[in-house]
Amino acid sequence: MTSVVIIEQELRPNAWKIQILKAVIFVLFGVFCLVFPFSALNLGAYLVAFFLLFVSIAALFSGFAAFGEPKTTWWMIVLGVIGIIIAGYSFLNPAFMITFGTICVGIIALLSGLTDIILAFSQGLSAGIRVLTFILGVLGLLVGLIFLLQPGIGAEVLVVLLGIFLILGGIVAFIEGLLFKKFIAEVTN
Repeated sequence: MTSVVIIEQELRPNAWKIQILKAVIFVLFGVFCLVFPFSALNLGAYLVAFFLLFVSIAALFSGFAAFGEPKTTWWMIVLGVIGIIIAGYSFLNPAFMITFGTICVGIIALLSGLTDIILAFSQGLSAGIRVLTFILGVLGLLVGLIFLLQPGIGAEVLVVLLGIFLILGGIVAFIEGLLFKKFIAEVTN
């Protein structure tokens, strides 16, 4: 037996305003990243350190109790303590978190590049896909090496790219908001 559930959602006539607000916030944060990259890096480092502290405290508590039952899971306790130490040190020295985060991105790019290069030599790919995958792999390796060998430059590149993507996302959100406003006007008339 097949059943179909239809969910009807009411159009909110003011929803376009929220989309425009989102666009403005994205563009402001994007401009902030481009104009004040070092401040954006420091703010990002503090936010990541705060998030790490929160997650580490949760891991510490979950190590002592699993699903409400008293049960000690030693590796969760160790991870929680290590995370709290790293977060605390990051609050005192945000450059550590910036470097640590950039190195993590570098390792991911390096591994992704190696994976793409290995994939390029696998069977079953057309020549065009093989060449593109190989080129992407080499670019991933280069980005990974730059981020690992020069984390300061890598961090700046990440902030500039974040700023560009935020501004582009804001422009798209603004256009969506205007189109949604036009759609609401057409539907209600």
